[in-house]
Amino acid sequence: MNKFWESPWVYRVLSLVLALGIFVYVNQERLNNTFQGSRKQDTALLATKTQTLSVPLQLNADTDKYFITGYPAKVKVKLEGSAALVTAVANTQNFRVVADLRKLSVGEHTVKLQQQGLSKQLTYSINPKTIKVNIQTRISKTLPIQVHYNKDAIADGYQVGTPQLSSDTVQVTGARSEINRIFEISASVTLNRNTDDSVTQTVMLQALDSNGQTVNVVTTPETVRVKLPVTLPSKKVPMTFKQSGTAVSGKAYALSADNNEVTIYGSKAQLKKIDSIEVPVDISGISKTTDKTVKLNNVEKGLKSVDPSTIKVHVKVSAKSNDAEAETVN
Repeated sequence: MNKFWESPWVYRVLSLVLALGIFVYVNQERLNNTFQGSRKQDTALLATKTQTLSVPLQLNADTDKYFITGYPAKVKVKLEGSAALVTAVANTQNFRVVADLRKLSVGEHTVKLQQQGLSKQLTYSINPKTIKVNIQTRISKTLPIQVHYNKDAIADGYQVGTPQLSSDTVQVTGARSEINRIFEISASVTLNRNTDDSVTQTVMLQALDSNGQTVNVVTTPETVRVKLPVTLPSKKVPMTFKQSGTAVSGKAYALSADNNEVTIYGSKAQLKKIDSIEVPVDISGISKTTDKTVKLNNVEKGLKSVDPSTIKVHVKVSAKSNDAEAETVN
């Protein structure tokens, strides 16, 4: 027995057993964590998930020949399956929902929706399951655009000129029955209160029936740029020149201008009263022929403005005749 314990192999075996025991004790927590992590990963892979997606509805139809109405732009798809697969499909949405209308004729139809591209490992339901569509022959027509605005928003005394549009006509496309309902293509310009200057806006076009209700058609273009000229009423009138100020002794003056006509701006009532304007020219201190710049802004009360605002008046100076002096003395 003593010889057994004295054998070196006994100690070698005992050392190996002791070393294995220490290794297991030290690494026990790490082994447990690894095992639990593996179990959680397996659980995640095996877990199921339900998610509802909003998906665009696609039509299989000859849209060059037919105009189709009544269908929703999007439908809901409820998915159920493994969490990883449902999440992947939700992120990529690499499938589609289709309404196949290729074998249908003109008229109203109820169509069952179908999906294309979903994994067979998923279960799904589409809401709604069916849709009602109205298939009509597609036609196009070119119509003029009518501009509308609130006349009460225009500042008092101002007037609106002819609207200027980036396109005077629009092409409308739709079902024949809808095209026949169109009363006008409207472009509505929004104005602020007391608008006293021209307005430029990009406006959405609307196809309206005789009751002002929107007609279901496609307009090309969808928008139009409108310039609404807002100006004061105006008219052209002749000018007469009146000498003012103190004349140089012994001098006579003749007043003229290259342009004897100006444009005046004001209310319609004010313009109606004016057939010409009188422009005073101050000749004080002028002893020889010269050109004088005269302001026209204040020549007539009540006017908003005059164009041009200044004018060059030719002042011709000459010696006063004896007859004129005699008349002055008398």
